[in-house]
This record gives sequence, C-alpha cells and structure tokens, in this order.
Amino acid sequence: MGRFTDDMALLRSNIDSTRENRLNQQNARISGVSAQLADFSSTRARNGLRDANARATFVSDNANDVKRLLNSFHHFHQLMGRQGREERAAFVNDVSKKTQGLLNGFQAAHKSMAKQTAKERAHFVASNSKNVGAFINEAAQDRSGAHAVFFGTAKKKVAFLV
Repeated sequence: MGRFTDDMALLRSNIDSTRENRLNQQNARISGVSAQLADFSSTRARNGLRDANARATFVSDNANDVKRLLNSFHHFHQLMGRQGREERAAFVNDVSKKTQGLLNGFQAAHKSMAKQTAKERAHFVASNSKNVGAFINEAAQDRSGAHAVFFGTAKKKVAFLV
C-alpha cells in the first residue's frame, strides 16, 4: 500500500499543482484583462477629456472668429457708410457749385441779352415809328373810305328792295 499511497499523494500533488497553475494563469489572465480594462478606461477618459477640450477650444475659436468677423464687418460697414456720406456730400456740393455757376452764367447771359434786345427794340421802334404812324393814318383813311363804300352800296340795295 505504500506505493499506492505514494502514487495517490503524487497524483494529488500533480492535481493540486495543475490546479494551482491553472488558477495562477486564470488570475494572471484576470489581472491582465483587468489591467487592459483599466488602461482602456484611463485612455478612454484621457481621450474623452482631450476631445472635450478640443471641442471646447474649437467652439470657442469659432465663436471668437464670428465675433471678430462681425466686429470687422460692423467697422467696415460704418467706415463705408461714413465714406459714402462724405462722397455724397462732396458730390452734392460739387453739383451745387456747378449748378450755381451755370445759373450765374445763364443770368449774366440773360441780362446781357435783355439789354441788347431792349436796345434793338428801341432802335426798331424809333426807326419804324414814322412808318407805323403813316400806316395807321392810311389804314384809318382806307377804313373810312371802305365804310362809306359799304354803306353806300348797302343803301342802294336797301332802296332797291323797298
């Protein structure tokens, strides 16, 4: 029985060492998987935090860019509006000056023309006043003669009817 007991003890020892090896391997795998899971969790948390910071930076940068663009647009809009107003005012002043110059020229030409025309009319009237007076006298005489002829003829016709 000694040998059987020794074999059983050896078998028991082999089973225990195999079991212990298997448990050690399983524990090693469990600790390896646990380490991998812990590493994955920490990497995931680190990446999540980094991504969240990157998104926050991206959003902040975009918001700052939009604010900068709006400020720039507002500044240029005011600048262009001011420049447009100044240009329009300069244009209106220039047109006003040119118009005033044209009006002054027109008024001077009109005044000069009126003086010349008045002189020419006076000369025309003076040179033709004798002719006009003679024409009026002649027309008056012709009219009175024409009346006499008309009434004379009318008198004869009326007498003829009676």
